[in-house]
Amino acid sequence: MSVLRSGYVALVGRPNAGKSTLFNTILGQRLSIVTAKPQTTRQRVLGILTRDDSQTVFLDTPGLLESSYRLHQNLERQIERSTRDADLIVLLLDAKRLHDRSDLIHTFLEGLGERRRQLIVVLNKVDAVELHSIDGLVADAKKTFSFDEILLLSALRGTNVSHLLSEIGQRLPPGPALYPPDMIADQPERFFTAELVREAAFERLEDELPYSIEVVIDEFREPEPGSSRKIYIHATLFVERDSQKGIVIGNGGKRLRSIGSAARPKIEELVEGPVYLELRVKVRPNWRSKERDLREFGYV
Repeated sequence: MSVLRSGYVALVGRPNAGKSTLFNTILGQRLSIVTAKPQTTRQRVLGILTRDDSQTVFLDTPGLLESSYRLHQNLERQIERSTRDADLIVLLLDAKRLHDRSDLIHTFLEGLGERRRQLIVVLNKVDAVELHSIDGLVADAKKTFSFDEILLLSALRGTNVSHLLSEIGQRLPPGPALYPPDMIADQPERFFTAELVREAAFERLEDELPYSIEVVIDEFREPEPGSSRKIYIHATLFVERDSQKGIVIGNGGKRLRSIGSAARPKIEELVEGPVYLELRVKVRPNWRSKERDLREFGYV
């Protein structure tokens, strides 16, 4: 396919600024998991939008945060790599929490240096604030972060997403398509399956426990062509302490079954077929602070 423009666009912002929601809205399907808890996105997720005249490769990145685990340091490196590789950077500000850890936004902007010229700034979640307050929020954001232009956006409702895509399309460099036109993502189904299980766990666990969970797909077995058997998936949820293992499993295995029940239909939609999902829980002590474990889980 011949296109006029192509390039990479990194989506960056504080946790829960709406990066993954925008990512999914742009691509028209659910590739990045979304929960109300911060730090849901841990891995850089790549999604490809191909139009008649352009191909844009979006990079959904982890949220900007202060490092407290070795895992967080690896997430910071993913953000740095994504913005370094990107032709454009879309910075999402949260209209509901404009000054929440604004120091992290300042640090990020200072680190951009000359790359700041590649920046497109959006004020997201404008649907969640009073209409009369929007002009004041925009003025406040411009003054606080020294921005000249800010695009108003609601990733959840799709408001002004077409405007953002038009801005991106105009600023992409000339070049051929980077991926086949029918390709939407470059990660395998096993990756997205693990993410959907982790999303279900995040939604059904409280406090700090979800952040101690990592999901690994041990087996992904597809049936023979023409067979009526289901796709068999075996996944392990790793936690950091024995006490956490009991909480994830729940009384008589009830909570673990609820995680599986929530994840299964989403996985079936992903793989377009019936799934038999089997989950187990194992303890990997302090895995978020160990380089060996992070490497095994794909964070290094």
